[in-house]
Amino acid sequence: MKGPPGSDSFATRASVFGATSAITGEPGRWRRVLWFGWIAVWLGFLVMPIGDLAGRGLGAGPTAAAFLALALSSALWLRVLWLALATAAPPRAIGRWLGCLAALDLLLGLGFGGSWVGLFIYLSIAFAVALPLRWVLPAVVAMTVLAVLRSWLGHEDVDTIGTRLFLVLFLGLMMGFYRRMMLLVIELREARVARARLAVNEERLRFARDLHDLLGHSLSTIALKTQLARRLLEHDASAAAREIDDVGAVTQQALVEVREAVTGYRQRSMSAELDTARSALASAGIDVRVQADGDALPSEADELLAWVVREGATNVLRHSHAQHCRISLRRTPGAARLEIHDDGAGSPDGRGPGSGLTGLAERLTAVGGRLEAGAAPGRGFSLTAHVPVVGSPGIAAAP
Repeated sequence: MKGPPGSDSFATRASVFGATSAITGEPGRWRRVLWFGWIAVWLGFLVMPIGDLAGRGLGAGPTAAAFLALALSSALWLRVLWLALATAAPPRAIGRWLGCLAALDLLLGLGFGGSWVGLFIYLSIAFAVALPLRWVLPAVVAMTVLAVLRSWLGHEDVDTIGTRLFLVLFLGLMMGFYRRMMLLVIELREARVARARLAVNEERLRFARDLHDLLGHSLSTIALKTQLARRLLEHDASAAAREIDDVGAVTQQALVEVREAVTGYRQRSMSAELDTARSALASAGIDVRVQADGDALPSEADELLAWVVREGATNVLRHSHAQHCRISLRRTPGAARLEIHDDGAGSPDGRGPGSGLTGLAERLTAVGGRLEAGAAPGRGFSLTAHVPVVGSPGIAAAP
C-alpha cells in the first residue's frame, strides 16, 4: 500500500531515475550516465584516505587489507545507490547491503580516523537514499555527530571539524530532500495517469448511458409502430403506410442521435422530447396530458429533463399497459420538478431500477438533483425528477 504523499513505497522507489528523466526531458539511459558520472566525481575524493594510508607505514599486509576494505566500501556504496535509485529491489535486500556498508565504513572511519572519517559522508548519502524517509534525518544527524566526535578525539583542527560537519550533514540532507522531491514528482505523475484513466472510464459510462437512453426510446417506438402498421395493414393500408413512414423517420432520427452521441455534440430539448413522447404514446392508444407552461428552462436543466421525458415515456410504452399518462412540470424558485405518472401496472414486485433509471439518477445527482421512481398511490407508476435551476421564477403547473 502507498503511504502519504512523498513516502518511499516499494512501488515508487524504483522510479526515481524515471522521475528525473520526466523533469529534465532526457532519456533514462542518459540520466543514469550523468548520475554515475556524478558519483564517479565523488569517488575521486577517496584519494585522501588512500594518501593517508600510504603515509602510515603499516606494512604491506595491513596496507593491502585496508586498500581492499576501501575498495569494498566503494563497491557497497555503489550497490546501495543502484538498488535504491534504479531498481525495484525490495527494502529488505537494500537494507542488507546498507547494513554491510554501514558496518564497514564505521569500522574504517572510527578505526583509522583522520581522512578516513570522510567515509561518513558517503554513508550519510547512502542513508539518505536508502532508508525510509522518517529515518533519514536521525541517521544523518547521528553520522554527523560521530564524524565530529571522531575528528575531535583525533585532535583535528577546528576548520577540518567544521568542514566535515558541514559535508556530512549538508550532503545527507540534500540527498534526502532530493529523493523526497522525486517521490512527489512520481506520485504526481501517477495521479495524472489515474485521472486520465478515470476520465476515459467516465466517458465510456456517459456514452453507454446515452446509447441506452437514445436507442431504448427509438427502438421501442419502432417496435410499437411496426406492430401497429401490421394490424392496420389489413383494413387501412394508408394508415399503415403512414406508420411505416413514421418508422423510417424515427430510424433516421435515431441514426442522427447516435452520430451526435459519438461525436459528443448531442443535445436534446425538452420541448422536442415532449412532442416525441406525445406522438409515441398516442400511437400506442395512451391518452396523454402535458402540462408544461412557463418560461424556458436553462439549457442544462432543459436537457436533463429531456432525458427524463424520453426515459419515462419509453418505460410507459414498454411496461405499463396504461390507458392514461400525465406529464407535468412545476417550477419553483431555484428548482424545477418534472413528474410522469401513468395508470398502468406499476413496477413489478422485487424489480430494481433498470439501467435507464440508474443512468438518469446519475445524471441528476451530478448537478445536485434527484430522481424518485416507484408505484403511485392506488395504481400506476410515478417518475419524478428534481433539478436545481438558478434564478427561475415560480410557475405552477395545473394539478
